[in-house]
Amino acid sequence: MPQQPHHIWQERLYARLFQQAYPLLVFDDGILPAASLWFSMREWVNIFRQHNLSAGSRILVALPPSRSFVAVLLAGLWERCSLALCPPSVNPLEAASLLDVSAIITANDAECTLSPHSAAQAPTPDVRLLLASSGTTSEPRWFALSDTNIFTVLDSHLPELGLQSSSQAHGEGVRVAGVLENLVQNYPAARVLSVLPLHHAFGLLIDFLPAFFAGAELVRDTKGGRDTEALLALAEAHSITHCSMVPLLVRRLAESERGRIFLCGLQGGVIGGAPVQEDIVPILRQTKLRVGYGQTEASPGITLGAPGVWAANYLGKTLPKPLGSDVRINADSVLEFRGANACIGAWTRARGFEALPPERWHSTGDIVQTSNDAALEGYFFVGRSDDNFKLANGRFIPAVHWEASIQAAFEEVRSCMIFTQNGETCSLVLGLAHVSEQSKEAWKRDCSLCCGVPVDFFDRILLLPFSDWLLTPKGSTDRRAMRLLAEKFVP
Repeated sequence: MPQQPHHIWQERLYARLFQQAYPLLVFDDGILPAASLWFSMREWVNIFRQHNLSAGSRILVALPPSRSFVAVLLAGLWERCSLALCPPSVNPLEAASLLDVSAIITANDAECTLSPHSAAQAPTPDVRLLLASSGTTSEPRWFALSDTNIFTVLDSHLPELGLQSSSQAHGEGVRVAGVLENLVQNYPAARVLSVLPLHHAFGLLIDFLPAFFAGAELVRDTKGGRDTEALLALAEAHSITHCSMVPLLVRRLAESERGRIFLCGLQGGVIGGAPVQEDIVPILRQTKLRVGYGQTEASPGITLGAPGVWAANYLGKTLPKPLGSDVRINADSVLEFRGANACIGAWTRARGFEALPPERWHSTGDIVQTSNDAALEGYFFVGRSDDNFKLANGRFIPAVHWEASIQAAFEEVRSCMIFTQNGETCSLVLGLAHVSEQSKEAWKRDCSLCCGVPVDFFDRILLLPFSDWLLTPKGSTDRRAMRLLAEKFVP
């Protein structure tokens, strides 16, 4: 007989997997129905116990998205271990040293191996996941998420995502952590194409786990959306109904008729990870896709938009309490949040696990504004607070607000970046929908006046077609790469 459930993860995983058909996982290395995944998970549970890994044991998991990754993940949750999820490209010994883990799980020639590792610090039983923020710094920050963090986001998001079957939507089944579960299914609630990294908060907690608990068919694109033709072939072969992705993938799919048909045919999905820019708004308005916003430290859910409701830089709105987080805009126009979704702490090399006050207001670092348009209730991204700067003479440059003002004032400006190269003067890069005959000097003058500074305030200017604008893999401006490009300016 299977072990009787006695805590939150065992209860939910037992109900979702034992003798069930769905969720059904489809990977390149095979198909795994729920009942088979149950046995794969139990094999790893036994391996953990053989190595004396228990509640709070920190385990580094550096696996590609695969059947093995899912089995290891679920086994770690079942045993209440503290799972540090990393991409397979990470240096496992370096990461293990940083996170002071008791074991390392890696893949070699498609075979997963567990290697014991010596941990100096005590177990962390309240920490269920250690996830690295994608961040803007050279070394990502590691945030600790608890069971409460995880299920707060699952409970608030799953009813909104359209993943449940009609019987679930009408209240039949069993309530699990506030989420309706139909334990006996002969068909999937949804067919989900999974392209996001599973070691990131967005891919794991907004995309994969909601689909898993909804009893969906989960088809993994092992290329992670990098090959749009392969992605579309998978989507067509499996009659995909839902897909979440970053804005850059939306842009690439929208370049072909086949991709646009796929986007417009989806019944749901979340677009997040970076602000949506104006050029892809028209296609998104023809879809049932919705914006989602959050950060790793928010587990990562803060806001959602309604299906098909889009505008440039729109972040959506908070979900109804008590499931959503509280938010506010502070005196510096930075969005802050607090609530049961706020991470319980962070892990640093110097101090190890450091708990954070549960009732704190947590700064996102994102400058936002609201709209007077009732159809776009919620928040709009303006920029990162750390993109503002001071000149050597002490003058504060509100670059984020100036960039927003320029984009709002000139329809042809699709993107804009202000920075300093020498600490004494300001430079300006404009991404234009169409590079016109207007001279650089005219743009300098017009943008200076728009920002309320003297004419010719900007000493250097670079005009680019927006198609040449440098973006991160998520689809936001790659400010570091743009800065390197701008260093080639001729004074």
